[in-house]
Amino acid sequence: APLLAQVVPRPPVEAFAALPTLSNIALSPDGQKLAYGAKRADGNLDVYIYDLAAKKASSIGLNDVKLRSLQFEDGGQILVTASMTSAAYGVAREYFRVFAIDINRKNARNLLTQGGVAREFNTGVGLVSLLPAAPNSVIMSTFDVASRESSRVTLNLYRVALDRDRVELTARGTPHTYDWLTDSEGNPVARVDNNLIAKTTSLFVRGEGREWHEAIKIEDSETRDITLIGFSPRGSILFRRRTGSEFGELEALDPVTSQISTILRAEGVELSSVYTDSFSQQMVGVSVGGLNPDISWTDSDLAEAQTRLEGQFPGKNVSILDFTPDHKKVVAGVATTSEPPSIYLFDMTANSLSLVGATMPSLAGVGLGETKATVFKSRDGVDIPVYVTMPPGYANAKNAPTIIFPHGGPASRDEPRFDWWAQFMATRGYVVIQPQFRGSSGFGTKFEEAGVRQWGKRMQDDVSDAVGWAVKEGLTDASRTCIVGASYGGYAALAGATMTPELYKCAVSVAGVSDLPQMMREERTDVGGNRSSSVNYWGNHIGADDKSAMEAASPRRLVANVRAPILLIHGKDDTVVKFEQSQIMASALRRANKPHKLIELRGEDHWLSRADTRLQMLREIDAFLAEHLGKGLE
Repeated sequence: APLLAQVVPRPPVEAFAALPTLSNIALSPDGQKLAYGAKRADGNLDVYIYDLAAKKASSIGLNDVKLRSLQFEDGGQILVTASMTSAAYGVAREYFRVFAIDINRKNARNLLTQGGVAREFNTGVGLVSLLPAAPNSVIMSTFDVASRESSRVTLNLYRVALDRDRVELTARGTPHTYDWLTDSEGNPVARVDNNLIAKTTSLFVRGEGREWHEAIKIEDSETRDITLIGFSPRGSILFRRRTGSEFGELEALDPVTSQISTILRAEGVELSSVYTDSFSQQMVGVSVGGLNPDISWTDSDLAEAQTRLEGQFPGKNVSILDFTPDHKKVVAGVATTSEPPSIYLFDMTANSLSLVGATMPSLAGVGLGETKATVFKSRDGVDIPVYVTMPPGYANAKNAPTIIFPHGGPASRDEPRFDWWAQFMATRGYVVIQPQFRGSSGFGTKFEEAGVRQWGKRMQDDVSDAVGWAVKEGLTDASRTCIVGASYGGYAALAGATMTPELYKCAVSVAGVSDLPQMMREERTDVGGNRSSSVNYWGNHIGADDKSAMEAASPRRLVANVRAPILLIHGKDDTVVKFEQSQIMASALRRANKPHKLIELRGEDHWLSRADTRLQMLREIDAFLAEHLGKGLE
């Protein structure tokens, strides 16, 4: 029998379903104000502005949008990037908008409008530069149709005034442009084109004579293989190539000489992200992957802030979230795998630390499960990273009911940080195992590319091998194991139930793919044809040139193998994996007379952005696991 360390009260489902009370927190350039987002009970968004000196908060509401990012510009206004789900022009997509909130006037204006016409239904609206040399002005990009008579679409740059209704076109892209970089005054200095016809990705640099010249050209490139990052302290253009070294490297291009140099190259652990100062656009830090991801600040002030905060919170994960332009004040999240983040403001000059608030106050001080990071050997001898979350009160568990919880993506990953969904299942008394199967990001190019054309094959084998490993370790009861996942993880759950039905007592798919040929048809429909970097990416990753292989890896076509009950949950407004993917799976299960249940989350998207539908989902999963997996450890 498992050793019970202590009796821990089980938190209610509502505590996990609640959206964070503090999200996307930002610090004003003068360090005197904080801004953050919070959802109201009706599902709409409130943006709060907190004056640190006056200790007073005000708020502005935005209806029918979902917060994606939030930041101050140097003139003091708050820029809110938000999205909405719409079926404009006959195709359901997530459309993005950028709002400017004027704190003094207490109003919010939808940017990139002119003459009363708003580009409300355009997926390409985004911020490019905060223009530190020009307060109250930003550079934005959007896809534009050249004219009413033309279907030619280009990604163009606009200078947008925040203190008046003025929009100025500053540069036009080509039909192949997907990325821009501008200097502090808003002049475009670099752009990247992905020519799907020629199968090339090219980095163009603008010379002193304002003409463009091609500095880098990648052949046989069907996807977007170059990403612009920002600038080095000497003004070189920083970029990354997807076709770079095994663990990633950061390169610099001199805009005058076009000379390319390597700034850093990761060895043995993946270079995951490069962080820049949003005002100077200069690199300030990098993060690396691996089993225990970490961040390294190249800026000395931020490195000092990280060190001093870690000294204040030993044994906890400290994440710097935002900072003033002088890097002397920072906002940081502090958490553990069993403790949701709390937000702190740290003033390095005054050496003062103050609590802003808890992101999930209903879970503050609640006993949650510990997460351990380790590896296991796959059937072909490869080390597979895995995270194991124990039920609260258990340092170790033996022969326990278990949830296999593969992540989405599939080119994504889990991390040993607080995971509300994993913790929810752990508090129900189940051991939660999150295998980082081949195809996952964060462990090197070879590991990630080992998942290409391996849907239902090697990637699924790694998930299945996690079960065998856990049983062999004495951790898992082989007769009480369920597989749960969302997005690609939902596909993996359905694949587990149909391809290795002997392993699982039940399966839960949230927004999962069930039919690969159908998924590719939907992807082509969304972009209006075959020529798209996303269609190329998914076509290559899945193996769309082999229809029979796609059909063989589609759970919908394998329902005759199902032995265990399946719970299907899907957002009706999902624009990433269409609701129809769960509908056709439910229809196939019904025709085969297999036990199943389909739950429609009304008004919900792919990311579970609503508290009410998140609660509905967790309640359904809670009841389903209790019925088919049995009572968990207490």
